[in-house]
Amino acid sequence: MICQFKKNFIAWLLWFLLPIAMLCAATAACGIYPFGAESFLAEDLRYQYVDFFAWFKRVLAGRESVFYSTACGLGANTWGLYSYYLASPFNLLLLLFDQEHLTLFVFVADALKLGCMQLAAMFYLRRRFGVSRGWSGVLALGYTWCLWTGTNLRNPMWLDALILLPLLMWAVWELVRRGRWLSLCLLTAADVVCCWYTAYMTVLFLILVAILECWCAGCSDESGERVPLWRLALRFARPVLLALVLCAWTFVPTVMAMLESGGVEETSLLGIIQSILGAGSLRKMVSRLFTTTPGCLLRGLVPALYDSMRPVPQFYCGLVSLGCLLGFFASRRVEVRAKRSLGVLIIVMLMSIILSPLQAIWCGFRAPTGFFSRVCIFVAPVVMWSAGWLWRTLAHEAGEPTKLGRVVWSRWGVVGCCAFVACDLALGAVLAWPTVYCGYTQEFHDAYVSQASQQLDDLCRRDPGTWRADRTFTRAALAALNDEMGRGYMGLSSYSSAHNQDVLDFLSTLGYSRPGQISMRYSQPILASDALLGMKYVCSWQSIAGERPLGDIAPVAGGSTYENPYALGLGYQVSNDAVNAKLEGENPFERQNRFASALCGHEVNLFVPAQADEVATDAGSYAWDVSVPAGCLGYAYADVPAGYADGVLFGVDGQVQQDGWQFQQGARPFDCVEGADDGTHRVTMASNPKSRKPVPADLVKCTFYYLDLSVLQQVTSELAGCQATFDSFSGSGISGTVAADSDGWLMVSVPHEAGWTVTVNGAQVETRGAFGDALTLVPVAVGENRFEMTFVSPGFVPGCVVSAAGALGLAAWAFWRRRRAGA
Repeated sequence: MICQFKKNFIAWLLWFLLPIAMLCAATAACGIYPFGAESFLAEDLRYQYVDFFAWFKRVLAGRESVFYSTACGLGANTWGLYSYYLASPFNLLLLLFDQEHLTLFVFVADALKLGCMQLAAMFYLRRRFGVSRGWSGVLALGYTWCLWTGTNLRNPMWLDALILLPLLMWAVWELVRRGRWLSLCLLTAADVVCCWYTAYMTVLFLILVAILECWCAGCSDESGERVPLWRLALRFARPVLLALVLCAWTFVPTVMAMLESGGVEETSLLGIIQSILGAGSLRKMVSRLFTTTPGCLLRGLVPALYDSMRPVPQFYCGLVSLGCLLGFFASRRVEVRAKRSLGVLIIVMLMSIILSPLQAIWCGFRAPTGFFSRVCIFVAPVVMWSAGWLWRTLAHEAGEPTKLGRVVWSRWGVVGCCAFVACDLALGAVLAWPTVYCGYTQEFHDAYVSQASQQLDDLCRRDPGTWRADRTFTRAALAALNDEMGRGYMGLSSYSSAHNQDVLDFLSTLGYSRPGQISMRYSQPILASDALLGMKYVCSWQSIAGERPLGDIAPVAGGSTYENPYALGLGYQVSNDAVNAKLEGENPFERQNRFASALCGHEVNLFVPAQADEVATDAGSYAWDVSVPAGCLGYAYADVPAGYADGVLFGVDGQVQQDGWQFQQGARPFDCVEGADDGTHRVTMASNPKSRKPVPADLVKCTFYYLDLSVLQQVTSELAGCQATFDSFSGSGISGTVAADSDGWLMVSVPHEAGWTVTVNGAQVETRGAFGDALTLVPVAVGENRFEMTFVSPGFVPGCVVSAAGALGLAAWAFWRRRRAGA
């Protein structure tokens, strides 16, 4: 018996290690870390995850709070970020890796997830279809290493869903055929805990699987009793709803956190439908209705033709798996009812992949921004289902096999087929990866991390106070906007699917970034707003007008550090005009004037319109000569509507950069502050080469202002009189003291949102929001005030109560059932 156990254990271990070995072989063949120079941090892994992992490692070590971060924009409730990106139990492995080896952690975690996916798929095939262990391993490889998985190792959160998906499909079969619901309940709860987003899509898919299983069984359960669809719906709803009760401790605060995120209006389901109906022509309606093209659909069947920059669906699951799918429909032994049922499911899935409204429903009633198509995650499970059904049919009904058949069904036949499938799928990954892993070396990443850490250490030694810092460049070609979370300093940039929309609207209104987005890139400093928000240090490749270069701070990727001499702290007393103040004005500069006026309690004109003379240029491009008075700093702002997706090339004093697109649009300062005499600067705007068309005349909305530095000095001197001194300013808590010269309001530059508990001199107080709740106002009295702010994600405590009640109720039910069965 012990010997048999050892054999079984070794067999399962080998199947667990096989997909890991395939990962190592594929990365070695492509020269990817840890077996080559190219970094394993592809796309969102380097844009988002690696910084989130660095932050979460500090959370696990007790140095940060899982509820909040002051290093995400102006600050954000991080429960939504945790439950979306970081709730996987595999992330506990972070405790075994230091900050310099997070890429290795990602590789190891992905490898372990692939092994678990393989075992879960084998479990499903054996339990659902009775497939032998050898053939279940072969068929499971088509699920584990399908093209969708191979191209989405860059999104680790989705791999947890793929581990649970086969188990959930087995639980659905148990529910449909045997009426057993507990497994579905517990597995759904685990899925929601690991990632609510993938769990939402999974539940939609499981509804289709339940209908498939019901139809294939003739709408009857194991006892032969007919089960109409409405009764099946009730059977299905009970465990899913109970699962939400069990995981309410994370689901409720997640929902409340995501409500703070808002969304981009044009990506909502209603916005998509309105866009299709209002297209104006049949051609535009078709282009907006369909998410891809026939050519891209065909490319999705060939790994070598995969292109991550085009809408290519990932259909490929290996030649054997796809052969099984074709054999399922071609075989006369497969019941017509099963073919019809699976055919309907495939049509529904295909329509969900290519029709934008249906795809938006699958993705939470929002259009996904990248990774086409997320619904393709369910292609491999459908193919695996057909393979399992075909295997069972052939194994049980084929009769006496031929000599060739006996060879195929033998152990050596399984080994040979396994080798072929492994080589086929690994080769498919190798052929698809060139557009995924490209242009970002591990050597550069390691050097950047080292330099960024050294810069932060130098700044902290130079200035032990509380301040904000940011960079005008990213470490990656497109975006890496969460560096402050990874390094542990406070910036303004942020990029995640769990953000605070009030903060993003506030910052974009001031001119930092493009309005209506889920990201904020600090592409250029704005001297006045930087000063008022406590942005004291900026790292840039270009010299920054009006700021002092710091030669004693380590450079980062060739960028030097500059200090804003006007910067205030992160909290100071403001006027009563700031209470519920809104930013009004037709451009960012007028809104900044309104911002400063509300803080001071009187009219302030930091920015003044500058004279701009248009210069004759070639058709489709524009130029202006802008006059800036002495002692002032000029600014230009190109207001490019969201519909002009590629943005423009915007040049100031010969320095040209892409502007007006998702990650970059902001007020551009001129090269220098004017001295004793007035100056003239050349500003240009031309079409982006990607757009291949001139800038439309109706989109040309360039605004030119100059900042009066003497007025800025007066404003910051006025507000600096009652600044707060902070003992701590992090997600774990904000505390400090302020000596107020009158009864009034202390402005703390974190967003005003539910979840904060604030005390002043030991008594709890009611705070107010300012500028669309982007900033928090704390009431203070004349004299010394000791304030403390702590945050707990809204819904966490009541969610825990609901989950505890649900768990106790389930345990009591299980105990009662056991007692009843024993009697």
